[in-house]
Amino acid sequence: MKTRQPIRRRDFLKTIGGGLGALALAHQVPSAIADLQKGDLSLERHDSKRLRRLLEEMESKGYGYWSVPREDGEFLHLLVKATRTRNALELGTSHGYSAIWMGLGLEETGGRLTTIEINRERHDLARKNVNEAGLLSRITLIRGDAHGEISKIEKPFDFVFMDADKEGQLDYFKKLYPRKLLPGAVLVVHNAIKQADSMRDYLDMIQKHFDFDSLILSVTMEDGFCLSYRHRTT
Repeated sequence: MKTRQPIRRRDFLKTIGGGLGALALAHQVPSAIADLQKGDLSLERHDSKRLRRLLEEMESKGYGYWSVPREDGEFLHLLVKATRTRNALELGTSHGYSAIWMGLGLEETGGRLTTIEINRERHDLARKNVNEAGLLSRITLIRGDAHGEISKIEKPFDFVFMDADKEGQLDYFKKLYPRKLLPGAVLVVHNAIKQADSMRDYLDMIQKHFDFDSLILSVTMEDGFCLSYRHRTT
């Protein structure tokens, strides 16, 4: 039986959108809100002033909800579009900031996002914010412990953003792989620099996994992502 060779890093970057990882490292991801003024198809269906106000309000409160910074939200938005994501999963909704950025990207790809939050107050607030962003028909919000809720979802995903409990990343992975991760799926884990020690078991595993290419990258030059690509069957 022929042994499948892992994809080289430069091929991986090409796969996720023509050197998108290199752009992120150079901190050149454009503002999606600025794109709105240029007629970006994924955003023009929404009230730009209302959306801008909502995002700015969420950003002002983001630290208290452990939100990703704006630059990371913009990166997720662009990554969803570059990978032509159709079925995305988010673990750790918080107040819905990153879900909105990904949901806006999914407007272009025609995809959907399922997001899971364990805290009722944050879940309810996220639902309110997602509704105000005009994305409630594209984003399914589930309240519960993602460690258990993943097992209830039958459909496989081609994009997963993990931003819940850092010590739980390895367990999430075991519940997703292989059956619920499509070939060519992208796994994105937040806080892979500042909180690397808390997810060391996951990082060590995924960087050595025969079925994935992985790299650590930063948009903010402060914290960053572990980005992993599941090889397609050849």
